[in-house]
Amino acid sequence: MAPSTATKTKKSAQPSRKGKKAWRKNTDVGDVEEQLDELRNEVRLGGKIHEKTDDQLFFTDKTGDAELRKKRQNRPLRIEEILKPQSAFDGIRSRPTASSSKSAPPTSIGKVREVSKTIANKIEDLAKRKREEGLGPGSTRALKRRRLDEKKAELKKAKGGFDLWDVEDTTQANDDGYLEPVAVKQVKKPKLPVDRPTAIQAVEITHAGTSYNPTFEDHQAALQVAIDVELAKEKSKAETAKKMSYPAELDELDDETFFDDSEDEEDDLIAEEDIDGGRETDGAMSEAEDGRSHVKPVVSESRKTRAQRNKEARNDQKRREELKAKEEKKLAKQLNRLSELKKQVTKEETARQKKLEEKAKAEAEAAATLTRRVGPHEFKAAPMEIQLTEELADTLRELKPEGNLFQDRFLSLQKRSLIETRVPVSKRLKYKRKEMESHDYKRFK
Repeated sequence: MAPSTATKTKKSAQPSRKGKKAWRKNTDVGDVEEQLDELRNEVRLGGKIHEKTDDQLFFTDKTGDAELRKKRQNRPLRIEEILKPQSAFDGIRSRPTASSSKSAPPTSIGKVREVSKTIANKIEDLAKRKREEGLGPGSTRALKRRRLDEKKAELKKAKGGFDLWDVEDTTQANDDGYLEPVAVKQVKKPKLPVDRPTAIQAVEITHAGTSYNPTFEDHQAALQVAIDVELAKEKSKAETAKKMSYPAELDELDDETFFDDSEDEEDDLIAEEDIDGGRETDGAMSEAEDGRSHVKPVVSESRKTRAQRNKEARNDQKRREELKAKEEKKLAKQLNRLSELKKQVTKEETARQKKLEEKAKAEAEAAATLTRRVGPHEFKAAPMEIQLTEELADTLRELKPEGNLFQDRFLSLQKRSLIETRVPVSKRLKYKRKEMESHDYKRFK
């Protein structure tokens, strides 16, 4: 058999460890010595690292890099770099003209204009005369005049003698060279009374029987739903027609029966009253003639004895005691059942509270699913779109599409009370149509 070409892993030779000398010679302790050297270095530099806390090993740099801060502060803006002239030569300037030199204001830096003695004397005389007359800036007369002017201005403003739209321009020019940040304020939606959440879904899932390939049971159930809706409409129409219709029973009555029955009944009543009155009169006359009365004589009761009264009193006392004992027995029984009655009352109260909560929850859910009226017209749901059994297509090629997606979305918005319900308005003439005959037609006739 040929030798195998697969390489065999050579078993590593293990050195001898017989005795302490062989152990020291053949044992590798390099890792241990490295760890010991590291520990000695740590002790020499300030202590062992694994024995120190995080505060001793780390610190928070709050100042940052000073060089980097300098670079950021001295860095020019990009717009300034773009606008900075790149050419080494100055731009071409126009030669100064006579008009530009004349319009320049004279420079008076470092010069003080002196007033002549004549003008100074005139100013001093005028100020002295003002002070003597009491017309100085701080005099009493000037203060009175100022108050009078302010009062006149207030009266003029109260009477409406001012410009309502005359507003002083208090805006200051922006000399910074930068545009102010323009922040668009978000429009706040007003809180309307009809702004309430609705549980009606935006896209409602139709009945399974309205599918293009429904099962027999689902299709029959959908047909039954459509039939129930139509029967309810027919029933409502029939009830309305019955209320507004003329009763057919009135046609079966003739005029004599309709108008004479009441008179005959009145005559019969009058005749019966006359007969009864005659009988009473005859009876009274006959009694008066006989001189006898039919009133029953009053039977006088015999007086009770003392024994009978005592017996009745004892019976009443006994009856009261029995009734009191019965009430006490009933009360004791209820006191013994106090814990049971308390549990029963608590149970009934819990059941009643739970029933009220369920009722309120059901009413809230029903109110959330109802369509709220937004405009003058009430929302009317579209009829159910369903095909009859014989109209169902066998293949997709023969399938006839039904409904309108735009109409479906429009009715969904109305059902969720997002838009107002509208009805088609027919075009009507503002004035009544008037028929006239032309002269040609008159001559033709």
